[in-house]
Amino acid sequence: MSLKSFHRGYITTSLLVIPLITLVFATALQAQTDDLLEENSFLNMSIAELSDMDVSAVTGATETWFRSPAAVYVITQDDIQRTGHQNIADLLRMVPGVNVAQVSANSWSVGTRGIQGQFTDSMLMLVDGRSVYDPLQYVIRWDTQDMIMDDIQNIEVIRGPGTTLWGSNAVNGVVSLTTKTAEQTQGWLFNSVFGTQLEPIVSLRYGDKINDNTHFRVWSKYANRNSLVHEDGSDAPDDWDMFRAGFRLDVDAPNQLNWSIQGSFFHTDRLGGDSLLPDPTTSFATNYAITDGRISNGYIQATLSQQSNEENKWTIMTSYERSNRSTHDGFESLRDMFEIDYRHRHTINQDMLLIWGGSWRYTSDHTEASSAVAFIPQDKTTNLVTGFLQGSWQFMDDKLALVLGTKLEHNDYTGFEYHPSARLSFTPDINNTFWSSISRAVRTPGRVNSSSQITPFYADTGLLAGGPPSGFIIPIQIGSNGQELSSETLFAYELGYRTHLGNDWTIDWTGYLNRYNNLITTSDTNFGQLTNDLEGEVYGSELSVTWIPSPTLRLEAGYGFSRSFMHGNGESSYENSFPVNQFHLRSYLDIGQDLELNAAMYYVDEVEIQDAESYLRLDLGLTWHVNANLNLSLWGQNLLDNQHSEFFDNDRSMEVSQIPSSVFLRVNMTF
Repeated sequence: MSLKSFHRGYITTSLLVIPLITLVFATALQAQTDDLLEENSFLNMSIAELSDMDVSAVTGATETWFRSPAAVYVITQDDIQRTGHQNIADLLRMVPGVNVAQVSANSWSVGTRGIQGQFTDSMLMLVDGRSVYDPLQYVIRWDTQDMIMDDIQNIEVIRGPGTTLWGSNAVNGVVSLTTKTAEQTQGWLFNSVFGTQLEPIVSLRYGDKINDNTHFRVWSKYANRNSLVHEDGSDAPDDWDMFRAGFRLDVDAPNQLNWSIQGSFFHTDRLGGDSLLPDPTTSFATNYAITDGRISNGYIQATLSQQSNEENKWTIMTSYERSNRSTHDGFESLRDMFEIDYRHRHTINQDMLLIWGGSWRYTSDHTEASSAVAFIPQDKTTNLVTGFLQGSWQFMDDKLALVLGTKLEHNDYTGFEYHPSARLSFTPDINNTFWSSISRAVRTPGRVNSSSQITPFYADTGLLAGGPPSGFIIPIQIGSNGQELSSETLFAYELGYRTHLGNDWTIDWTGYLNRYNNLITTSDTNFGQLTNDLEGEVYGSELSVTWIPSPTLRLEAGYGFSRSFMHGNGESSYENSFPVNQFHLRSYLDIGQDLELNAAMYYVDEVEIQDAESYLRLDLGLTWHVNANLNLSLWGQNLLDNQHSEFFDNDRSMEVSQIPSSVFLRVNMTF
């Protein structure tokens, strides 16, 4: 038997045996636990109740998940507690079709639908409506996306374009995170996580009220994370820590007015990592540097809204953020960003809803070059002005729904852009929903594409010409070199179906075809020159199946398939940079009133261009509810192997961090 055949057989056996053992265990406990769970268990919710969860990131209006005309997945607070993940990037592993690869102890690569990048440049992330997309590098910085996990209300993940409401860069998906209100977080919370990779994570929060209409919370969190390991077992130089603190104030004013102010600050000067730095004295060689990065960031956000009834509401949000970052290679940036956003939702009649709004974002940055990275000019200010209009119509006694809209925006790089979409859903009965969509999405070339110069190495001019060494060494640079780049565009076609099978099963399927044009890549004829010379198609499907056979057990399986076909410069780096197949299987089991047994298995296919092999990951956790105020959890993660790699740099020039198996204990107290 070949090693690959054995590996496949091992995977298949594990996927069959683990849920079977869990189901038998749950059945044996059923008679003892039914009475105890009637009032207290989240699992006591029916399939219909889970399907009625509200979502709002797709159309801008609150609607049930089951009728939503998009591939949207909701991560609840119960999911967060029952999966054991201790950062937001890892939480996205449970979303079908989303690939999460940990690059090092402090960086993650998150992608969806065939597009993968070390920092995620084709997805948009929102926290309480505020974009956390870095306008300098045009990426999501997953190392800085953190908070007290208990304060997350839910995370809506849209797979596919969300640009009509959210604009440029929401091309392949939107992650919309909503935190709990201050009224929902009253009293004290103490949380500590300590283990082989986490030593420790400590969170402290206090909430109270000034009067019946005014509530607040203040909080702080310190996270200290060990380094990962190299393939030979040595420690990687990527250990890190971070301290953050924040507050939130919510006020319910007269006349249905509500306003809130929130903010936070975080800092680290121990963000470990390594870099390859160009050496001007040596041809085709680099220095290997191990240094600590540094980040300081603070923001404040104010939101004012008025909701006269369920469908009529307006909201104005304004925020200011300052960020100072020094990377491992010595590059430094200081960025200020101010944003104001207005949205209005108005019911024309019982069958028609209009949503419109606009925003302005002002960004100013100052950069200090390193030997590898420089921005020209060093300082720059940019403005982004947007407006959108979207209408929703109901037909056939609310069985048929149509959503049409577009976002218009003007940026300082490509000028005017537009983002139209059309979504149609049909719900003939309470057990079936069909939906489809057509969207045009745009990713604009930001400052990193238009005015950065990257120097990976120096080279001898004679060797470059194909002859003997000349002794004259010049820097090899990658950048736009003054050439104007166009926006990357996507035409996305989606088709979806959701169904209830009896009272125990829900199936959610999506198929899609993405057509990309003007993708930014490097030129074949002019080395280092960025161009728009890549186009192609990505097609695939995503499947999620939920089964609740009893009030004590919930099983969920998810599968994602994606294939890319690109044409032009750098086509192989796009085509083979995303796993073709990936799936997960999760089980939540309540044992009596006080114990939970939770398990999750993740399989990810090989990624050819990164030379990353497929892997199978198993997480197991046991939670004991000691009393109403104290929970203890013991978790083991990545239990099937000692270590594995999830992401390689393309040229394998640096040692790769391995993800080791780990164990941690979590203590959660409220009082």
